[in-house]
Amino acid sequence: MRKLKVSFIPCGVHVGVTDSFGRPFIDYQMLEKAVSSLRKIGLEVYEHKDFVRVKEDAIKAIESSEKEDVDCIILYAATWLWASEIVGAVRFTSRPILVWTAPISQGWATGGAMVLHGTLDEVGIKHKFVYGFPDDPETMRKIKAYVKAARAVRELRGTTVGLIGGFSMGAFTGRVDEAQWMEKFGINIDHVDQYMIIRTAESIPKNEVMKQYGELKNLIEDVPPLDDVMEKSIRIYLAMKKIIKENKFDLTALKCFPELGDYYATACLAQSLLGDEGFISACIGDLNTALSAYILYLLSGSPIFSPDVQQVRKEEGVVKLTSDGACPLSFAKNVKEVKLSRRGIFGEGEADGICVGFVCKPGPVTLARLCRIKGKYYLHIAVGEAYEPPKEKLEEELKACGFPYWPHAFIKLKGDVEDFIQNQRSEYISMCYGDLKEELLDLCYLLDIEPLVT
Repeated sequence: MRKLKVSFIPCGVHVGVTDSFGRPFIDYQMLEKAVSSLRKIGLEVYEHKDFVRVKEDAIKAIESSEKEDVDCIILYAATWLWASEIVGAVRFTSRPILVWTAPISQGWATGGAMVLHGTLDEVGIKHKFVYGFPDDPETMRKIKAYVKAARAVRELRGTTVGLIGGFSMGAFTGRVDEAQWMEKFGINIDHVDQYMIIRTAESIPKNEVMKQYGELKNLIEDVPPLDDVMEKSIRIYLAMKKIIKENKFDLTALKCFPELGDYYATACLAQSLLGDEGFISACIGDLNTALSAYILYLLSGSPIFSPDVQQVRKEEGVVKLTSDGACPLSFAKNVKEVKLSRRGIFGEGEADGICVGFVCKPGPVTLARLCRIKGKYYLHIAVGEAYEPPKEKLEEELKACGFPYWPHAFIKLKGDVEDFIQNQRSEYISMCYGDLKEELLDLCYLLDIEPLVT
């Protein structure tokens, strides 16, 4: 993924002005520290060297920022400013705005930043106001989170999702209004028939299947023989890669069964391998799962797991997540020890397929799920800590759902468990490693989505 890029625009009218002690109003060292800190957190910074004092300065600064194709425009209040001179130029930019100043007394910048913050709100211009020193980690965390959210919103515009085969299992919460998606997210939905998966899979040369099987054996210690089920599972993976490339899909939602899984093979192995390649593919044609996962991917740049909420244990504050066959292999503590086996749940995929099995590695995680209430979008956000159950309890934990060889994640929630239960409006939730709560809240703000925070 490309590097996050911002423009840094210093604002203030007191250029060259001194106070009663002969000190300059503007703390130029603080300006340098601000730019340096932005770079230290991994942002590419376009510095607009001229101060914005009047409307013409603001127009020039905004136009140059857009030419630089920045993800976010940072208006840094270095001293008192004329908000009325800035707001007109800012009003028509397509880039999200962040207002920032350091909490120093010199230069009266606090008032300038606050009046700009208030002015932008009065005229309805979305922005974030950050008040803090450049060497404060929390300040820089807030700035980076907003820039990541701003970039994610831009990336959504023009995205194409492939819906392969439609919806299944009566999961109404996975169905969407295509016009609403285009209006709200800028996403286009293209339809492909399931038949194209089988047709393309059968056209894959045998030597390509053998090559992919060899790569699996190099990656994982214990790989089942290359029988008909294994071969068809690999063929689906290679077919999906081809279909994705030919149609220029950014993500997909695939109807795994009844048709594909009953008459050819399930796509668990394919979706697991695609996940580690940074590609989102949701099960049962669930578009809201696909988009939830894709948003996490855009914010994190890492693979995403979209399992079922298999059990919630209120008394322990634990959520058990289990997928019926698919998970990026990088979620395992040791990829070599991942188990590949037959999925084996007849009635939902009579032809069977290869699934992956392991317990997700420990670490902080973020969980997210888009949903609609009376046609309005909401985003459930939760954070927690993934853990591996003690060895003496692990076998029992895995057997409890009836399929111990499927991928599992055990999450100790940070937040109220009852809130989690009420906020979750689907069997599926998407998970990534790291705490992205701030980024998701900023994204909700930019997209006018109501956050449901556990």
